[in-house]
This record gives sequence, C-alpha cells and structure tokens, in this order.
Amino acid sequence: MKKIFLIFLSISLLIAVSLYAQKKMEVLLKFSKQEDLMRIVFEAGDSFIAPSKVTTSPSQIKIEFPEPFQLSAQKDLPFEVKLAEKSLAINLKEKSDIKSIKLSSPARLVFDIREKELLTEKPAEKVEKQPVAIMSKVFVIDAGHGGYDFGIIYGDVSEKDTSLSLAKDLYTVLSKKGKKGFLTRKVDQYVSLADRINIVNQKRPDVFISLHSSMSENFILYNPRFEDQSSDEIVGLYSLSSRQRRYIEKSKAFSVSIEKAIEDEFKVDAIRREMPLPILNSAGAPSVLIEFPSAKFLVYDQQMRARLINTIINGIALYGQ
Repeated sequence: MKKIFLIFLSISLLIAVSLYAQKKMEVLLKFSKQEDLMRIVFEAGDSFIAPSKVTTSPSQIKIEFPEPFQLSAQKDLPFEVKLAEKSLAINLKEKSDIKSIKLSSPARLVFDIREKELLTEKPAEKVEKQPVAIMSKVFVIDAGHGGYDFGIIYGDVSEKDTSLSLAKDLYTVLSKKGKKGFLTRKVDQYVSLADRINIVNQKRPDVFISLHSSMSENFILYNPRFEDQSSDEIVGLYSLSSRQRRYIEKSKAFSVSIEKAIEDEFKVDAIRREMPLPILNSAGAPSVLIEFPSAKFLVYDQQMRARLINTIINGIALYGQ
C-alpha cells in the first residue's frame, strides 16, 4: 500500500512539475513618448491579443488576457505596472485621455495617452467646438442587420449589435445638439430592405447614414452608383432608383467628408467604393454606408464607440461647410 502511495505521489509531482514548466505566452511591452503623446504597445500572438478585454479610466488601463502570461518590458517605465496571473493594470501618474485600438500583423494592443491638463492648454482646438457647424437638421440612421440576421460575427460580438449600439449613440448625440433623428430599428429586430427604404423616404432626411461592420481592419465607405437600369434588377424591384439620382454628387461629397474625418482621427486611409446598393440608390437624400473595422481589430468599448461617433459628427460638420 505504501509503495502504491509513493508511486501515486511521484506521478502527481511529475504532472505538477510538467504543468508548471509549460511555457507561458510572452507579452512584450513597448513604450515611447513624443512631445505630449505617450504610446504604450503590447505585442503577443493574435490568438492571445484578439480575445483580450480592455477597460480604461482616466488614470488606469486594465487588460485581461485569456491565459497566464509572462511580461517582458524595458526598465524605468514612467508608470506603475501591477501583474496578476491573467491580467495586468497600468496606473498612470496623471489623469489622461486614453485611446485604445487592436491591430494585427503583428497582433498589438496600442494605447495613446495624453494628460488632460495638456489637452486644456489649447482651448481653440477643443473637439467640442467642431460639431457646431452642423447644418443638416433631419437624420435617418440605419443600424444594419438585426433579429435573425446577425451580420458578421467575431467571437461573441455580432455586427447587428455593434451597428445598433453605434446608431443609438449617434442618435443620442445628434438629439442633444437639437437635431431631429430617426432610427430604422431601435431594438434587436429584423427589418426588411423595403421597410428600411420606406422609412428613409417617408422621413425625408437631410442626410442618411447606414452603419455596418467589415470583415477587415479597414474603414470602408460606400457611395451610390447607377448602372444600366435593365441589369439592375434589385433596384428596379423597388422602383425608387430615381430618388437618389438628384443627390448623387452630394452623396459623394458627404462620403469624402466622412473619409477625411476618419483619416484625421485614426491616421489611416479609409477606403471609398461606389456600388449600386439598393439601400443607397433608393434613398432620396445624400447617403453613405459606413463599414467599421471588424471586432477582431477594434475594441468596441464605450470609449471607442464615443470616438467613432465623434468622428461621424466631425464628418457631418465638414459636409456642411
């Protein structure tokens, strides 16, 4: 009996040692600072970065990784790093404005940080003053997909939920600015293409925006385009294509303004495409369909959603100038 116990104990110890010896994922922390901008970057495998969860406050960044990890970082960091088995927290010395984004090739978590005191030194550049120039008064905002139509899914994030959250956020911001807005859907429900088109044209908006997600890391903007009517069977089915023809140039100008706002905010090139999409071709208003990056590449937390909405607002303001 004693021999069996010793054998069992030896096997248990071997298993414990083997598990302990398993190599943890190495996470590389990089830091740089230029003028008033501090950038913190975490690099690891895509399967490790993509499912990580990020939460931020003005003085702290917290990251939850899917597995235990080992952190490699340079010395003399100007912030405190607290480690746990599957998470870490960065405590900043000053309250700051923190912007985060997930990138791929290689997989990275990037945080751009500016102290709030520095942000208030230049009141002429405050973001709050930019949307004042919004001239349009009536908006229809289309949250893509809904109900049993999930759209693109990544992990536990679906396009239908992301587009609805952004649509409702945009509606709220515009309403607070005294604008009149309408949503093609307010909850998680399926709305047919014909019903969406009818809502747009019944409300007769100054601007129509349809929100979606792409499968890539790119921002993609779609403009209406007309082809030979005899070959455009889908648009012909709704017999409404003539409504957009009088707005086609305004739709292009609107798309260019959104494109510029995206490039100014995110420092990336947005992609613009012209396609005969029925939702655009049948809308009697300047129209654009926006595809935001996949949840694989962008963390759609409250802070990122606010950043995206502010970008759209700035694009609307540019269009009105």
